[in-house]
Order: sequence, then structure tokens, then C-alpha cells
Amino acid sequence: MSLAFRHLSRAVVGALLLPLASAIPAQAVSVNVGSTTYDVSFTTTSQNLSSTLFAATAPGQMPWWGDLGLASTFADQVYNQLGLNLYQAGYGAVFAYDYNPAGLGEVYGIVQNTSDLSDQLDLDSASPLAAANPYPFAIATAASTTAVPAPLPLLGATAAFGWARRIRKRCTSRIGNNLNGQTY
Repeated sequence: MSLAFRHLSRAVVGALLLPLASAIPAQAVSVNVGSTTYDVSFTTTSQNLSSTLFAATAPGQMPWWGDLGLASTFADQVYNQLGLNLYQAGYGAVFAYDYNPAGLGEVYGIVQNTSDLSDQLDLDSASPLAAANPYPFAIATAASTTAVPAPLPLLGATAAFGWARRIRKRCTSRIGNNLNGQTY
């Protein structure tokens, strides 16, 4: 086995195994709230480490921030699709909706019961989350639907057809030349 082939094979194997070594993010769930489709997932972090996520507008990724009712609607729509036992046994991700900087900092949020759609746990000022501790916080981005321009597939098919015709013409000319006694 040549040295170049060994290096190439190691590079290919490494490239195939690299994605397995990286952390696998939570699978996004699509929900429709207020006629907008959102891709909702969760990330385990603390408010102190990722304070930019905790806002309704960019770069924030919590469109329900500052609105308890909207946080409750999102939690209801997601229900158990992000996973079970995330915040604690029987509850999903935390939909944080407010922050109180008093003391060490408190985060308020809504958590959906993953076995009972009508049960949500409100982590308000009576039972807040510590801003320094990591929790599975839900995050969302508005889903973008990018349509493929109509002529693009047609142009691709035309290019493929032209390429196939050139190859066919080249093959036929070689067969014809071989029949005439010419060799390559």
C-alpha cells in the first residue's frame, strides 16, 4: 500500500468519524404560533453565561421573552416533542420569560408537563431559577422558507442533458474510429 493511499484513507476515515465526536444538538421542533412558524429546540446553559439568548429580538432567541402568556403558548405547542424529563422528571424544557437581577439573579419561566397537556409549572418569583445554574432553556428562531427559483431545476437538467450528449458523442466517435482501424 503506497504512502499516499494510506494518508488518503486516514483522512477519509477521520472525516467520516469527526461528526460522531462532536456534541449532537437537540432536534428542532416546528410549531406555528401567531401565524409564524418557529423552529424550537433547547440548549442547556445558564442565564449568566448566555445572556444574549434571553431576549425577544436578535440576537435573542426567545420570542416569548417578557410575555408570560406567549411563553405558555409556546410551551403548550411544543408539549413533549423536545424530550421528556428535561427540567425534572415529567417536565420538558424551560421557556424563560423574565429575569430579576436582584441578589444573585433569578430567571422566571414556564415548564410544560410532558404527560398532561393542561399542566404547566410556573417558575415565577415564588420558585425562580438561579441565573448562575444551567437549565434546559427552550430557544426558537423563525423558520425561513426559501423557495427554489423555477428555472433553476430546468437549467440543471439542461446542463446534465448536454453533458450526457457530449459523452455519448465522444464514445460513439471512438467506436467508429476503432472500426476504421485507428487505435488510441
